[in-house]
Amino acid sequence: MDEIRSYLIETPIGVREYIQRFPNLIFSPISSRLTVLEVPEGAEGEFAELQKEIGSIYEPMLFGLNAIQAVEQSNISIFHNYPFGELRGTGVIVGFVDTGIQYTNSLFTYEDNTTRIINIWDQSIPGSGTGLYNYGTVYTEEQINEALRSPDPLSIVPSTDMDGHGTALAGIATGNERGVPGGYVGGAPDADIAVVKLRPASKYLRDANLIKTGAIAYQENDYLTGINHLLQLASIQGKPLVICTAIGTNQGGHDGRTIVERYLEEASTFEDIIFVLSGGNEANQGHHYSGTVTQNSTSSFELNVGADESGFVMHLWSNAPDKLSVSIRTPLGGTTGKVPINAIQVQEYTFPLENAKVEVQYISSATTSGDQSIRFRFTTPTLGIWAITVYGETVVSGSYNVWLPKQGFVGEDTRFLQPDVNMTITTPGNALDNITIGAYNGVDQSIYAGSSRGPTRTMVIEPSIIAPGVNVEVPNLTGGFTTYSGTGVATAVTASACALLLEWAVLKGNFEPMNTRVARTILIRGARRSINMTYPNNIEGYGKLDFQNSLILV
Repeated sequence: MDEIRSYLIETPIGVREYIQRFPNLIFSPISSRLTVLEVPEGAEGEFAELQKEIGSIYEPMLFGLNAIQAVEQSNISIFHNYPFGELRGTGVIVGFVDTGIQYTNSLFTYEDNTTRIINIWDQSIPGSGTGLYNYGTVYTEEQINEALRSPDPLSIVPSTDMDGHGTALAGIATGNERGVPGGYVGGAPDADIAVVKLRPASKYLRDANLIKTGAIAYQENDYLTGINHLLQLASIQGKPLVICTAIGTNQGGHDGRTIVERYLEEASTFEDIIFVLSGGNEANQGHHYSGTVTQNSTSSFELNVGADESGFVMHLWSNAPDKLSVSIRTPLGGTTGKVPINAIQVQEYTFPLENAKVEVQYISSATTSGDQSIRFRFTTPTLGIWAITVYGETVVSGSYNVWLPKQGFVGEDTRFLQPDVNMTITTPGNALDNITIGAYNGVDQSIYAGSSRGPTRTMVIEPSIIAPGVNVEVPNLTGGFTTYSGTGVATAVTASACALLLEWAVLKGNFEPMNTRVARTILIRGARRSINMTYPNNIEGYGKLDFQNSLILV
């Protein structure tokens, strides 16, 4: 698998002509403008020729997980037995792009032990692919039922969830312990379930980004193909769809302009489809710094590198048309001096006394925004305080922002000394016109300490709303239950509300057309707001999820 390198291509004319001219490259369209490109071993020459013709070829970002009975607190379960018509998600598909699902868990079956899961695309199991994409294996409802009848289910459908994250979120959103008095019930207990189990990121991308050993990481292109698979499935089934995703990254400009976020912005108008995105758990991690610099002056910031740190990649973003340069000082006093701006070469500095290496790459004009980006790659960095000086070469705005990798991708003690809790929404949660979720404690109503905060770097308010996400009961992989916290949990709660909304609006004919943008308006209109806060704000967005009030105010 590692011999095949993946990229994303953006071109307004599509890739049909390139498919014929470059037969050894694998083109898998996501939309009319966006395509996944795979470069098998031996096809590097064709790839080099393609690069000369298409400038917009991007290496995928790497995503990690965003979650480390809430439906009552959000006034969702009140509709399960509502006297004026039940809402339980019946006829709606809830799709998850995550770590997979433990399909044998009774929460995801009917009382006759047949499955509620209509489709699993396990990207990690070699097979014939989906028809659209030539990797992974698809397991149908019929195959899952055959497996459930077998004394050895995994011999028939070998897909499973080794982490538990996907199973937990599916339980919150759609679980139903039928026939058990006082049993576990998710927000949309009668919804159909569809699952994309993401394949692990390729070794070459993990190594390029110095991702910590053991950290769960997924590629942007696999996330996009997973979403597109769910969209195609919903179209074939003729059913409304909620897509719940709780993964994220600190890569990108945190401005909603990455490839994946612009795709999600476009998809927010798709009829009978609702996207619900996790905002991330970065507010208290110390992974964001914000600063300002003026023309011909300097600004500086410091970061602590922990003892467990083997390496990491850090990104600085400034606003167009500003142009900044940097210098770096090590804990033992080594320095790069001012690194000259070079938009072509990666500049490398070694510190033999400390056995450390730093690479600096200036990206003078990011193709999606025109903003400047500076990429720092620290290899075996010295324990202690590193200082970065920022020089204002050409300054109009003067503001800049720096992000370390997200939690799990970098050591626990690696953080900025003066971090900024704002602008910590992870990609793709900055996508415009989507529903991005923060988390709060349903017991004392306080914000979850880790819940990422807005705004975006372009000052758009995020999150959209917040939902319960602290110590929420979820199914585990041993057949019992445990508790999870994080914005991923809150995202699953909100996804269940959106499933009921689609049932009420589309299937019961109460409000059409419905899409992500409309659903977002309905949810934020009905959100509970505290009298001592100004809304919208960068902590709660427009307030706390209240599904009952949202339906009242439609």
